[in-house]
Amino acid sequence: MNDFGNLATQIVTYDFPEDTGTYPLSYVSGWLEANLGELNLHTNEEFSVDSSGNIVLGTGSSSSTGLLSQEIDIFKTLYEIHYYEKSARESLRSATYGSSTDWLTLKEGDTTIQRQNKNSVARTFRELLADSRKNLENLVFRYNRYRSGPRQVHGQDGIPSVDAFNSTNPYQIRE
Repeated sequence: MNDFGNLATQIVTYDFPEDTGTYPLSYVSGWLEANLGELNLHTNEEFSVDSSGNIVLGTGSSSSTGLLSQEIDIFKTLYEIHYYEKSARESLRSATYGSSTDWLTLKEGDTTIQRQNKNSVARTFRELLADSRKNLENLVFRYNRYRSGPRQVHGQDGIPSVDAFNSTNPYQIRE
């Protein structure tokens, strides 16, 4: 199984195990492959797919294979956002175009039957979506902050280095 299949298996098995009928492994894997460019946008990387369907970083002989755990977390969160957007849309669609029943609660004696309000379901999905977007923002920030190397100007256009501190006593300034 390629990298997309392995990642889709993780998502389906651990994040959304009850939705295998609605979003099977092939759907999740296809979504991941189709949205690899979105991962590139968030991570400022150049991931691509090799001939065997695996994810590689870079091109040529210096390319590395696979995703780091932080990149996997970002990719999984991107799928979560897609999942919640689609679920909220489907919930509203069924409320708008679905069968119309006028009752929400039926009471007879001490028995109560309450039908789930589809608008509240859509609202819940939107709240989950907002949480996932905030999580993505935090993951991307941490990834870009800790993954980025120092930016340095080297050559005559740089600022010359000045060693103003005494190496034996770092608190004493040289004169």
